[in-house]
Amino acid sequence: MENILLINLLGKRFSIPYRIVANYPETLLGNKLLLLKYYRNELNDYYFERNPLLFPYILTYYTLEKKIFCPHNIPIDLLKHECQFFQLTNPTIYHAINKIETYQYFQEKKFFQKNHSFINIILFLISLLFMLTTSMETLNTNSLNLTWSLSYFIELFSTFFLTTIIVYQIIYKKEFFRNKYFLIDLFSTILSIILIASQNLIIITNYYRLNILILSLKTLRLFIVIAHLRILRLIILTFIQRFETICILVFINIIIIGSLSEITFAFERRQQEDQTNQTTMKTHFDAFWWATSLSFTIGFGHTDAHSTLTTIGRFCSYMLTFFGVLFNGLILQELIKGFLKIYREDTQ
Repeated sequence: MENILLINLLGKRFSIPYRIVANYPETLLGNKLLLLKYYRNELNDYYFERNPLLFPYILTYYTLEKKIFCPHNIPIDLLKHECQFFQLTNPTIYHAINKIETYQYFQEKKFFQKNHSFINIILFLISLLFMLTTSMETLNTNSLNLTWSLSYFIELFSTFFLTTIIVYQIIYKKEFFRNKYFLIDLFSTILSIILIASQNLIIITNYYRLNILILSLKTLRLFIVIAHLRILRLIILTFIQRFETICILVFINIIIIGSLSEITFAFERRQQEDQTNQTTMKTHFDAFWWATSLSFTIGFGHTDAHSTLTTIGRFCSYMLTFFGVLFNGLILQELIKGFLKIYREDTQ
């Protein structure tokens, strides 16, 4: 026969299968030792002088994986007091926005959640500092001393703060070892400590061949900490997901640019015989470069702009500008749509 808990709240009785609360022994209802002082032998139930109207929302903690949905007409502070009494650990409370759209909720913000967001900003800045120290690294031992002090100071500063954040997450975050970003930060910290030790070893022994190891480890760490560069990671995912569409648009754009550049070159080349040697469209590559820069509306690179002389050349110039704006806009639109979609999914 299934074990049933009989809960009495000011005369309102609830029958709860014990298996529902047994998975949460840290809470009051899930710990039989804590429940003993509320047990009444004569009625074979557990008596609490608590609000029976709020108790159904407490039960959702056990059935919805620590989530509690609070209606709009109940002050959320009352529910927090009930959570404290029943010793619910880390409840996620959602409060109804209004009385009409009852299925739209927002999560009650907590103090440490704000700090976690601040930590993500710090980790992002540390990642940028790691990128800076990697770019400052050199295999040339003669120029090693020029940037050694600044690079070493940045490494020491970043490693100290990264270690502090690791300790903070261990103390305040629950189940931190299940967080992949924590493991990334931990591995980055270990690599940073090895790098600092290697740099000190070079100073002591003058064994500059270790600089190759330092550069390799910094490059490895750079690829690891890129996980904190969220925007860059989302842009890469956007290119991967929209790769097929972007390739089709780019291929069509290249065909149009190549065709119109050859047509223009065929007619403009005849006019070059009567011009001075200052003309820029001398080869097929010049024509393609002119067409590409014109389709992107960025001019003709670092050389003098080529002015088309023939009617066909000017018509091709117009078509290049028109199709360039059209297809480049379509490519940009696909990238923005894909990025916004991935950004919303990642945020949710």
